Amino acid sequence: MIGRVLFLALALLAAAPSEAGLTPAELDAVGARPGASAVVPADLGLTDGTRPAVLVFTDYDCPEICDPLVAQIAASLAGTGLDAGEDYRLAVVGIDPRDDAAARDAFLGGTLGAAREAAVAPLLSSEDLTRLTRALGFTYAFDAERDRFAHPVASYVLTPEGRVSRLFPGLFTDPADMRRALVQAGRGTVGGLAERLALTCYGFDPLTGRYSLAIERVLTIVSLLFAATFGGALALAHWRERRRGGA
Repeated sequence: MIGRVLFLALALLAAAPSEAGLTPAELDAVGARPGASAVVPADLGLTDGTRPAVLVFTDYDCPEICDPLVAQIAASLAGTGLDAGEDYRLAVVGIDPRDDAAARDAFLGGTLGAAREAAVAPLLSSEDLTRLTRALGFTYAFDAERDRFAHPVASYVLTPEGRVSRLFPGLFTDPADMRRALVQAGRGTVGGLAERLALTCYGFDPLTGRYSLAIERVLTIVSLLFAATFGGALALAHWRERRRGGA
């Protein structure tokens, strides 16, 4: 799992700049702005009333950024020490209603690995997706010219009843912070919410047709931090295994 995540993080660093077709005004409307009373509609099956949940919006056809980002979130959850499926659930929601079960399963299999069994990823209709995104203040834009979505990079931590407890940038979340947020959400605590997440998965500058310098720097720094953290964890696990073998 760690090896796959590290590979995806390095792939993110190597991603080539791409052209963009959305205007600055369209990109400015993209954001994650959950209200103080934001709650997930109960009939969508994303929460179960007994466990806190982490909800992530993603584009199943975005290997350059969405793949490594979801993998990083899964790795952060794995590092909490909490039991997936028992202590929390992971809800992954695709924002492209054109995607089918095959696209979803291929994406989740490549990003979650064994954690896929603890994840719930329903294929929502356009109407249900609209209800969910409106309830959570999640806005995105579709670039028809490039067939790509601009959407916030974010993960929502939900109480068992579906209320938004915390909102994390969906890059690298420290496992200790993630654990604390899940424990608090499990108690029904609602923490401070970011007013808006400006960093988007799309992350392009329409004027130059390239990733903006700020986006490139943020993604590079976060990916390096992530690689260093989990690379260190992998080295420590290998050292402990060798030590046990030599005992």
